[in-house]
Amino acid sequence: MVTGKGGVGKSIVSAALALRARELGLRPLLFELDAPPRTSLLPDGKPAGDDVEELAPGILGINQRSEDAIRDYAISTLPSRTVAELLFENRVSKLFLRASPSVSEMALIGRVAILAEKHGADGPVIVDLHATGHALSLVQAPAGIMQVLRGGVLHERAKRIEEILSDPLRTAFITVALPEELPVSELLELRARLRELGAPLGPVVLNGVIDEPAPRIADAVVAHLENGPLKHAAHDLRALRTWARRAAREGERL
Repeated sequence: MVTGKGGVGKSIVSAALALRARELGLRPLLFELDAPPRTSLLPDGKPAGDDVEELAPGILGINQRSEDAIRDYAISTLPSRTVAELLFENRVSKLFLRASPSVSEMALIGRVAILAEKHGADGPVIVDLHATGHALSLVQAPAGIMQVLRGGVLHERAKRIEEILSDPLRTAFITVALPEELPVSELLELRARLRELGAPLGPVVLNGVIDEPAPRIADAVVAHLENGPLKHAAHDLRALRTWARRAAREGERL
């Protein structure tokens, strides 16, 4: 489960994880959620579609639509497929299903669980989640269902999903941030909350960090420019130095 504040590069990190899994000889499945039309995140691949297919050599993928997940969830839950289809075709019923607490989250994680069990022997299922709050909603959804329903098929399904989500051998929440104050603060709060809920935490990924330590480079260049032929650029270099120090500080917070 890859999560973090919007705009920090979760999708790129998810794609990088898929590429790394392939390098290790695994066959990963990249699970995108309601992704907008775009070119492939994989350098040698194609965009994900509505069904599981090979996006690049050795990498499977799907762009799961929330509405389709809820429909499948209703069909698999209700005793009659016909009743489920009729329910979903009704505009009011469909809006109710979308708005009902935990239903959309259970539908999504149920779909992930099915794919994980079906595909897990070949490699990881890498889920590119929505922004920060979505991860918390997912973790809390099974408990919400079990509180309302004390028994039956839905209760047992929620219990099974909760077991998968809380098992550190099967699930990890990888949190992504940029080296900026707000994304890092939100990430730290998210990890604290996930820890309270018993969710297995994976590593932190600090995106947008260059390999060479920027403060040292910037300081050296600024010092050289102070009396050099490019003195007019010193202001920009000082701005770079300020940014680099801030990036280093946020990295240290993690």
